[in-house]
Amino acid sequence: MKMHLFNFCVYHDYVEQLEKTGKSLPQYLKYLGLDGIEHLIYTKEAPAPTFKESSVGAHLAYWPYWMGFWKGDRQRLKWEFKSAKARNECYFGALNREEWLSVIQQNLIAAETVQPEYMVWHVSEADVSETFTFKFQYSDLEVLEAAAEVFNNVSLAIPSHITVLFENLWWPGLRLTEPEKVQFFFNHIQRKNVGIMLDTGHLMNTDPELSNEEEAADYVCRTVENLGEMAELIKGVHLSCSLSGSYQKSFSREYHKNITYGDLYKHIVCIDQHQPFQTKAARRILEFVQPKYITHELIYSNLAELEEKLKIQLSNC
Repeated sequence: MKMHLFNFCVYHDYVEQLEKTGKSLPQYLKYLGLDGIEHLIYTKEAPAPTFKESSVGAHLAYWPYWMGFWKGDRQRLKWEFKSAKARNECYFGALNREEWLSVIQQNLIAAETVQPEYMVWHVSEADVSETFTFKFQYSDLEVLEAAAEVFNNVSLAIPSHITVLFENLWWPGLRLTEPEKVQFFFNHIQRKNVGIMLDTGHLMNTDPELSNEEEAADYVCRTVENLGEMAELIKGVHLSCSLSGSYQKSFSREYHKNITYGDLYKHIVCIDQHQPFQTKAARRILEFVQPKYITHELIYSNLAELEEKLKIQLSNC
């Protein structure tokens, strides 16, 4: 049976907004016509409240760039971070790869407290400069091999009954566009209960020539079909629309050190739009993929905005 979820966390003011509705989370989910949440858990501590009665999935902490730290590449670390303090804060105080593995394990334990059926693990690498220049130091295979190594070092912290779903992005790593690389990655994973969380928006970002949702649905379905038997690994879908080709082709491939976090956030959101599907292209994708979990992963600043976007996307599912 398919389960429809939405992305939710306790780190913003969403809990306070929920309280203002006068509904509990289960009541709010029923009001929305959904089955649960994918709980974003980005810290070493268990979220409060846990919302474990509604948490079908748990989205784990994600480090956009970590290869330099993992490999002990001092030159890259010096480029990525303005100071040792900034680096330490990024890795939650970890000073080396062993301490970082401990941080990841603590995040996994925190995620386990919400009693999810699955956990989502990003497989990607791109530092701030690379998100602007698109000139990447590491190849897909290098990222995939290192990501598998990191995962294998901490996987015993995840109970065997929880499925780990690896998510695709458009940066080097698990893009899903080349089946042999997907096979390479899973050949290196030393755990049985694993699969893929197909992010439709992220996949759409890999083809800047897509101009409408019909073309996007064709592209997503064709990419999944090309995976062959590996398509069976897709257990979940992060459903959103991202037709960002015009933006990707518009900005100069330059990076300036004076770029602020606000500049970076605006840039990433322009690429990875997380907007609702406006047409039945969403239904075409879901009927072709047949996922168990459908997370409506939409960008929203408040619950009122979420509701409006959900109505649009659900009507097209």
